[in-house]
Amino acid sequence: MLMAFKCDKIVRNITNHSILNLMYHGVVLKNSDFFSPRHITIDQFERHLVYFRREFDIISIPEAFEYRKSGYKPPRRTLTISFDDGYLNNLNIVLPLLEKYNVKSTFFIPGICTEELEIRTLWPDIIACLRHFYPNEIIELENRRFVNYYDVETRLSLVDFLKICEPDVRDHSINQLINKYNISHKIKSVPDEIWKIMNTEELIRFSKSPLVEIGSHGHAHYNLANINLTDAQIDLKNSKESLQKAINKEIKGIAFPDGSYNPQIKDISEKLGYYYQMAVKYRFSDDKNDLRILDRHCVSSTTTYEANMMLINYSFKNQGFN
Repeated sequence: MLMAFKCDKIVRNITNHSILNLMYHGVVLKNSDFFSPRHITIDQFERHLVYFRREFDIISIPEAFEYRKSGYKPPRRTLTISFDDGYLNNLNIVLPLLEKYNVKSTFFIPGICTEELEIRTLWPDIIACLRHFYPNEIIELENRRFVNYYDVETRLSLVDFLKICEPDVRDHSINQLINKYNISHKIKSVPDEIWKIMNTEELIRFSKSPLVEIGSHGHAHYNLANINLTDAQIDLKNSKESLQKAINKEIKGIAFPDGSYNPQIKDISEKLGYYYQMAVKYRFSDDKNDLRILDRHCVSSTTTYEANMMLINYSFKNQGFN
C-alpha cells in the first residue's frame, strides 16, 4: 500500500510530456547515512547508469525543455539527470562514471563555490555536522531553545527555522554555530567527499567536460520564496554572474534551492536571463502549464535501487509506455 502511494505521488508529479527528470546530490565511495542521506554510493549510481542506458533515452535538460515547448512527446521513455549543490564528489566520482557510460548531466552549482570560504560546505551540512557530533545538545539561537533540534515552543526544527530566516539572520546564526561548536575542526574528521563543495579551479576543470552543463543553484543556498524579493533578486543575479565569470560560459538554467520558489521568483529568474527553471515538485496550480519550469524526482540513499527503478517504470507505464 505504501509503495503504491509513493508511485501514485510520483505519477502526479510527472509532467505530461513523458520525460522524467531525476535529481541527485552526490555519489560517495561508502554509505554516508551516518552523516547525511543526500548521497548514494558509487555502486548504486553505476547500477542506475547501466539500467538507464539500457532502458531509456537520456537527454539534457535543455533538450527536455525543447520537447516541452514544442508540445511533442519523445518516441521512447526518456529521462534527464541532474545534480544539485556542487559537491566535489561530482567531479571526482560522478564525472568518471558519466564518461564511462557516455551520459550527459546538468549540475546546478551555488555561486559561493567561486568564493573563498572558511569551510567549503553549504549550511545544511553544517547542521548535519552539528547533529552528528552533538546529537543531544540543547541549542540556544535567536531567542529560541532547540531540544533534540526542535524548538521547544513551536516544534519547528532547527533546519526549518533556518530555511525561513532572512539572509542576515541565517548567516549570523550559522556563524554562531560554527564558532561555538568548533565545526571547522570537527567536520574535517568526516570524509571530504560527503560535505566538501568545489572551488573555482575545480569548477572550471569540471565545466570543460562535454558531458557537463553548469546551471545555477542560487548563490548562498537561500530558500528564495522565504526571503524578501530584493534579497532574492540579488542572490539570483550574483549566482549567475559569478558562475559565468568563473567558467566563461552562459548560465541558462536555475534549480531553486530546496525547491523554494513562487510566481515572483519565476518572473525575476526569467528577467535575469535564466531560460529554464527546475523545481523539486510543482508548488502552484499553473506550474504544469508554465513552459519555463519542470519538476524533478529526487533520488537519495533512503530509497533502495529496486524501489527507485520500480517507481520510474511505474510512472512511465501510466503514460502509455511499456
